[in-house]
Amino acid sequence: MDHTTGAILVFGAIAVGAVIMFMLERRAAAKRLEARGGREVDVANLIAFGSAAGEGEKTHD
Repeated sequence: MDHTTGAILVFGAIAVGAVIMFMLERRAAAKRLEARGGREVDVANLIAFGSAAGEGEKTHD
């Protein structure tokens, strides 16, 4: 096995690992969305308004 073949195998392994991690993250995100009843929670609102933003009740206007 020469250097080119080794490089192709290493790059392929990295690419396959990245695709697997992406698929696992998408599945986890779908599970989290389902657990929230299908509603999205904006992270900016969570930072500004705390946990009340997740319940749809902002503490400030």
